[in-house]
Amino acid sequence: MTSDNGAGIRQDVATGITVTLAGGESMLLPPHEEFYRQLITRNVGLVPDDEQKLLRNATIVVAGCGSIGGAVVEPLVRMGAEHLILAEPGDYDIHNLNRQSMTVRDIGRNKADVLRERVLGINPYASIEVDTRGIVDENVVDLAHQATLIIDGVDVTTRPPLRMKLALHEQAHRAHVPVISGYDIAGLQMLRIYDYRQPGTKVLDGRIRPNGPEITNPMGFLRRVVPIAALPYEIIGELMRQLRGERTGFPQIVYTANLFGVITLPAVLDLLVNRPVRRRVIVDVPTLLRPQASRMRVMASRWAGLYQLNNEFRRSKRNAPADDAATATSET
Repeated sequence: MTSDNGAGIRQDVATGITVTLAGGESMLLPPHEEFYRQLITRNVGLVPDDEQKLLRNATIVVAGCGSIGGAVVEPLVRMGAEHLILAEPGDYDIHNLNRQSMTVRDIGRNKADVLRERVLGINPYASIEVDTRGIVDENVVDLAHQATLIIDGVDVTTRPPLRMKLALHEQAHRAHVPVISGYDIAGLQMLRIYDYRQPGTKVLDGRIRPNGPEITNPMGFLRRVVPIAALPYEIIGELMRQLRGERTGFPQIVYTANLFGVITLPAVLDLLVNRPVRRRVIVDVPTLLRPQASRMRVMASRWAGLYQLNNEFRRSKRNAPADDAATATSET
């Protein structure tokens, strides 16, 4: 009996996995254990055997497979993870090409389905489950309880997913499962770790209220989880234009999204082995690249811009409809 996973890979229960190579010829892969040994051979010396085993056996739920979640799926499999659950309701569109791991051939296809196909082309022995509903009321409890660790890439730039993002963290808190979240803001990546195994760790650090207006307001949500002092210089003008109603949507670029995958992999290993890890990591790429003199000039401009942004936000709240007025309490 044979099966085809859609990625040019055939599995026969009697003989193992056969792949079709780029030249058209077929190749029988080594058995699973030997294949895995060769896959991770360059990790040896940098990733201890016990950590590699923990990563291999962990069930990692990736909630949202766009800019954030999508940036971590392929690196996880290349690193040696073999059990992923990908939850994503969205399909690829042209505007995703600037930062997500897709091609024009993937337009209109579900993001998790595409990623599953791609990573099975890296490790066809991996177990990659897909839930094209994304995070919904019907699966959030089960996903949290199946997970060893959760990567939270649930969208925060539109209203509908915000309630489910909170629900995911609430269930992870109840199941004592650590969650890694990412926020790409211009050239800055902010990684947040919520280790719900630790006593006293609150859901989203207590910053998001179940009935607060930030659950229906992306800007209010972000202001509660991203400190204003962390905002990079490059995003200030865009946020001011949005507060004035001149622009909608949230700009995102590829190197910041990919940076989440870079930072997350060592954080995953740290959490799996219970090593102490910082709860918040901020990497501002443009600032790192600036010479010291220009860095000081931009820093001064940034603080002046943050002052103006705060004033603009206050003005926008005064002019906001009554149902948004409570967002005033969300300043950080």
